[in-house]
Amino acid sequence: MEYIKFLSRRLITPLNLICCTILLIQAIIPPPVMARRRCSLENIAITKIEGDLRASFKVTGAFTDKMSDAVLKGVPASFSFFISVYRKRDAWFDENIADIKLSATLKYNSIKQDFTVLRPWKTDKPFTTTSFDEAKKMASTISDIKVLSLNNFEQGEEYEIKIKAEMNKATLPLYLHYVFFFISYWDFETDWYSFDMIY
Repeated sequence: MEYIKFLSRRLITPLNLICCTILLIQAIIPPPVMARRRCSLENIAITKIEGDLRASFKVTGAFTDKMSDAVLKGVPASFSFFISVYRKRDAWFDENIADIKLSATLKYNSIKQDFTVLRPWKTDKPFTTTSFDEAKKMASTISDIKVLSLNNFEQGEEYEIKIKAEMNKATLPLYLHYVFFFISYWDFETDWYSFDMIY
């Protein structure tokens, strides 16, 4: 009996209690609450510059108050941007000629009290600022990105350019989920935005 009591005391640790609390919260919260939010893309521009097809756009409605609060507590926010180009064909499936995925991550350093935005498609050097608004704008905006060289297009052919953005929740250790349990609510994705072009 004494051996059994000893095991019981060892099993009831703070970490075990936290994990049990997390499981209980997940069991209580209904699955429909976890549905992704719908955000939008604005200021979309498809241009031909210096022999390249380029795209610019920004995500709106991505940062809710809860998301902003989580970022200020140290949770990184990561965006993914998708750009696809198709050659339209009447008698067959459209031909996919380009697929691009870009990413941007916003992090807050509570010690330095500044924000860092990583945009590897733009530069290897992180962008740092003390302004949260500027950091959010940098993380959610694509400006003049090269999509494809115009040499890949044929004169008189019709093409479709599709653009989409999404944000996935941060990956945290299990024992931190109870602190940021609302992170499940901040997943979002936009619709696909489609544009036709005759070259």
